[in-house]
Amino acid sequence: MLRDRLQKMTEVTDVSQHPALLMQLTRDVKNSIRILESEYPIDKYTCVMHAFDFTEKPEYTKIASFGLGRIFAGGTFMHWLLARNYLAEVPQGNAGDLVFYFVNGQFKHVGIVGDRWRIISKWGIGHLYEHEVLEVPSSYGDEVRFYCALPYANAYNYFVVFAEENGMQFE
Repeated sequence: MLRDRLQKMTEVTDVSQHPALLMQLTRDVKNSIRILESEYPIDKYTCVMHAFDFTEKPEYTKIASFGLGRIFAGGTFMHWLLARNYLAEVPQGNAGDLVFYFVNGQFKHVGIVGDRWRIISKWGIGHLYEHEVLEVPSSYGDEVRFYCALPYANAYNYFVVFAEENGMQFE
């Protein structure tokens, strides 16, 4: 029930309504979800950008704006990383590690394991949240896996290779 209600909440395109919707949901269904203050405008980044610290990095933005935004840090990039074994899976995440969500083996969402095993993740067009592992919208799936975090430099270098393989030419 919680996850289905979260799904409906995140489908509301006016994200300014999300805090009130979450408050109402919390009155109806016990949960520990909290909205976090975002350092960046929430409409300017995705869960993947947040997980790899790409948000508002000029070098990332330059690549992501190439070709009408065809190359960006999203699901295709995540599948690319996984297919090449660039991420090391771990049995259970520790603070700083990444938690991936899948539906039938297809990547849907990523968050960062925080203190006390709380997850910090950006939900779609919405806010940055702190939550328990399975306190996420239902569309993110039930399959959860943990991976060691990549340092920014490694993640960015992989993104450059991904961009090159997808038609970006660097001088």
